[in-house]
Amino acid sequence: MLLEGRAKQTFDWFRKRSLELETEFKEKGGLPNHEVWRAQYYRNPYLLLETDQTILDRFADIFTNTIDISTDGKITPTPMMEQGMRLSRFFTEIIEETNWRAILHKDSMQPAFRQVHAYYENGEPAGVKMFKTLPLKQDNYLYKFSKKEFIREMHDFGRFRICPASFYSKGSHIHAVKDFETIRQYRLKAIKEVSEGLGSIEYGGHQIDIVNGVVPVQCVLDDYYLFSTCNELSRRMPTDFESDAVLIIKNKKEFISRLKDELQISFPDWEFVEKDVYYYDSYNDIPKDPNQEFFKHIAYAYQKEYRSIVRPRLAKNENYELQPIYIEMGALHDICEVIYA
Repeated sequence: MLLEGRAKQTFDWFRKRSLELETEFKEKGGLPNHEVWRAQYYRNPYLLLETDQTILDRFADIFTNTIDISTDGKITPTPMMEQGMRLSRFFTEIIEETNWRAILHKDSMQPAFRQVHAYYENGEPAGVKMFKTLPLKQDNYLYKFSKKEFIREMHDFGRFRICPASFYSKGSHIHAVKDFETIRQYRLKAIKEVSEGLGSIEYGGHQIDIVNGVVPVQCVLDDYYLFSTCNELSRRMPTDFESDAVLIIKNKKEFISRLKDELQISFPDWEFVEKDVYYYDSYNDIPKDPNQEFFKHIAYAYQKEYRSIVRPRLAKNENYELQPIYIEMGALHDICEVIYA
């Protein structure tokens, strides 16, 4: 396997530009972040052999994290400063890829804007009606979005429906929650190996073929029970989750304690774990973390999810299928309040 044709020409041009930027960096004693990211990508253009459609899909996944909705209901840019500005770096890289391919135009960008259009399908976004002002981030707060009738039951009785992760992979959900919660897809970079004429690499004790400059690796998880909340409020959330109410949990520690107690009554021999979700990038993260239940695709990074799970301590019987359950913690008036649309 070798780089050929236009890809070879682009690869050579990237290497030339990388050297030029490195020289400029030394002469000036530094460069703006976007130029540093370009130079780094030119040295390792890991998306070079991916299909145009894959590049457009990645553009849409990253673009959705670049926007938010303002107080007056307008689309506004986000700074993308989290985790060392990695989203800003990925955005710079994907723009480089779409530029040399010349594939960004009105029609090809429609999937990236489809989610934006959804916020305005019924006029003013639902989140604007619900949140005229958003509170500053509170470290001890969590937010649960749902329909009014369910939020009311959560608040008055502490009644929650807890679903297995596999429930969110059945294809019947909106984009914001449609993710394969029991599968993680990774694409290990292999452009260097392709440039050296290799057609496969060894990973995890297996020789795996290189496909379009990457090595596809899949992590399959045993099913587990999942309860999701958000660390921060956003005016995008009500539309994303088809909700018209939010439960504001004002004492995260106490709420998680009660949730854990109830879940461990139902699953005394299972493990309860809770933490922030890590939004993984298929190309830039390696599937080594044992807690893959807390990994979610980077397309959803703007949701800032905090999740609690219960999972078997031992591998479950393959023939055993988990079903949704209900728990009841008692009234939550002392630690929660509600906002309705």
